[in-house]
Amino acid sequence: MSAPITADTVGSSERPRSSDVPSFKSVGWPIGVALFAVMLVLRIVYASHFRFDTDEPQHLHVVWGWANGHMQYRDVFDNHGPIFHLLCVPLFRILGERPDILIPMRLAMLPLFAISLWCIFQIGAALFSRQVGFWAALLTGFYPEFFLTSTEFRTDNLWTVLWLLALVVAARGSFNARRAFLVGLFLGAAFGVTVKTGLMVGSLALAAAVMTGWNWMGGRKLDWRSVSANVAAGLCGLAIIPGVLILGFVAEGAGQQFLYCNISHNLVPNAQNWEHLDAHILWFPIFAAFVVGVFWNVKRRELDGLTVRRWCLVLTAGFYFTALKTFFPTLSRQDDLPVIPLAFLVFVAAIFLLSNRLVSRPKLHSILTGWFFPLVVVAEVLLLALTTPFWKNNTLRDNAMVADVLRATGPGDFVMDATGETIFRMRPYYYALEAFTKVRIERGLVKDDIIERLIATRTPVVRPDALTNISHNFVRNNYLTAGNGLWMLGKQLIASGARVQDPVVFEIIIPARYVVLNTRSRKISGSLDGTPVNEVRWLDAGKHTFVRTDDGNARLSLFWAEGFEKGFSPFAQ
Repeated sequence: MSAPITADTVGSSERPRSSDVPSFKSVGWPIGVALFAVMLVLRIVYASHFRFDTDEPQHLHVVWGWANGHMQYRDVFDNHGPIFHLLCVPLFRILGERPDILIPMRLAMLPLFAISLWCIFQIGAALFSRQVGFWAALLTGFYPEFFLTSTEFRTDNLWTVLWLLALVVAARGSFNARRAFLVGLFLGAAFGVTVKTGLMVGSLALAAAVMTGWNWMGGRKLDWRSVSANVAAGLCGLAIIPGVLILGFVAEGAGQQFLYCNISHNLVPNAQNWEHLDAHILWFPIFAAFVVGVFWNVKRRELDGLTVRRWCLVLTAGFYFTALKTFFPTLSRQDDLPVIPLAFLVFVAAIFLLSNRLVSRPKLHSILTGWFFPLVVVAEVLLLALTTPFWKNNTLRDNAMVADVLRATGPGDFVMDATGETIFRMRPYYYALEAFTKVRIERGLVKDDIIERLIATRTPVVRPDALTNISHNFVRNNYLTAGNGLWMLGKQLIASGARVQDPVVFEIIIPARYVVLNTRSRKISGSLDGTPVNEVRWLDAGKHTFVRTDDGNARLSLFWAEGFEKGFSPFAQ
């Protein structure tokens, strides 16, 4: 394994030598600054045009819950840590209930994105050079997966920042108990965002253990007292914030729900990535065997502190990526956010190492140090624009849907959706229907009582996308489409073109105020339960009879009266 970050090639001192790389200005500083400006503009545009992911309104629904006195886990289901949501509550209260609230909340992710890039620069400058940090930050920021995922309103943005801050502390000097405590503190805060942090902690600890073993095999006498102090300090820092959170929820009587939602709910045997035994299970063992083989066969010698930290970066990235692909029950693009910056740091450092070896070939050296990285960035921008055109606004329908929910319902109404897409209303069903919940429902570990809850809460509005099959069928039989993906209480009485004179007997499951409508007007000849039909009336649960007394053939529907009074119709396109 040819190491791009050894003391022999970059310098053996505790700080990288500026003479190891070309002048910072020679690599296109003005171009880089201009590209950062382009990045900022694109971030703002994509915040208002990029389609919403299902996780975003789910997170914002939890924030809404906190802002309205509903405790996370106890009153509002969520399988993420609470820190991100709690930090967003003040801004949410300032913005208020507005249909496009996800857009300003996305813009609020900009500082986290900026801190991420700053951290990447700091890690690169501490371990390699300012140029490495600069271009690694720029390439990471424009990388489509990182750019788009971090544009979204999601917990993973804060999670990635805390991870990178921990690496900044670890990279900027000799490791001691103080640094270990700070690293642990940042990672503990990351645990308060998501329990996925366990993968980070494991990867970093394993990388540190490998490098400690390397020095031990190289003949270096280890100070085990110092090692023990560092481990103890790190564990102490790691435990503080999770401990405070657990005690806080226990004090509020929600300790059991906190532990279930954060840990138990997310551990489903044989779920998704664990369900099939295929090549993905070999990622980690192959990488681990590769590392052991390389370190066992190369020359055993003591490494200086800077080189150890560089190798720790490489190993941490490798262990994280391979363990993610091997052991995680579900794989999603947001899980790649912590490793993408590390991959670009290693990539940029390798390119600069290559350029140093090509000093005798001025043209290639000039390309690598002057134009290579700007061209890569331009390629990333083109890939981003072509695969996800920024000029297409894909948020309008979701914003319109939320606007319709606010118009049709009041604060006391329930609205059923899969994960909280309607944001501002309580859901009648506790669980968000995300991946783990659906697996648990399929295996009988979570009860699917959505229908019972719809009836018990007399839920008038449903967004049926991604509901379970049985509940989706119930919605189709007891609700009518009202536009923008929403369905409201109602039943079709007579289909379009049908000339029905015989009584139509139908059953109401959810009592409410209803009105009979046709495609043209409210003037309908007929009777409902023996009284004239042209008036709003309350219908109890049970069977009812409609009789048509004209010979028309217009479609007739029974529709939720409150929805009709607020401008909605079952005949809306």
